[in-house]
Amino acid sequence: MNPRNRLTTAFFRTRDASTAEEPRVPSYRVGEPFVGGRRRWPEGAQYLYGRMGHELTLFVSSPAPELVEGVRRGEARFALGVAGPIFYLAYRFEGSRGWSDVPYSWHLQHRAARATPPGGADASPDRRALLWISLVGADDGLIHAQRGVTLSPEFTRELHRAIRAQAEAPFDPLECAQAIAEASRERPDADRRLDVAYAWSVGNA
Repeated sequence: MNPRNRLTTAFFRTRDASTAEEPRVPSYRVGEPFVGGRRRWPEGAQYLYGRMGHELTLFVSSPAPELVEGVRRGEARFALGVAGPIFYLAYRFEGSRGWSDVPYSWHLQHRAARATPPGGADASPDRRALLWISLVGADDGLIHAQRGVTLSPEFTRELHRAIRAQAEAPFDPLECAQAIAEASRERPDADRRLDVAYAWSVGNA
């Protein structure tokens, strides 16, 4: 499999601590199963916004040491692009060979896990979202690397705005499926989808 395409997209299931979201530490840890009793996952990625805040989970078979180190402590870059009723969260970790991304739809999240970021007067312009990142072995189910990074205030505002816009809009599953299909056809890899990205951030910068 081409390393640039190993992190395929799929739907599954601090500079200033005073302006970062309150840290909420996941209950799972490096070396432990991501989900107890489960040892196999489809390769891909999952982005969630819910009880734990922002979470990005990468499912990779036999993750290379360079990727493990990149997720643990290397430079992390992020980008955001909208394609109709969905958005793509793009990411690149030091040691990886290219960008990857994952589509997100608020309406496709489990109803009990849905959350909507604060907006209006409740949203601080200096807020930095905290993104928890986990690297899970798709072939062993274990967590190989994990850390939290903060996103820039500008990126946080755009990401939260995109989630709220989805939550407030009516949902058409056919439109959502068509948007993903069109994005994949017109820009078949994450690097090309970066052409329409409008927000960028470096973790903890």
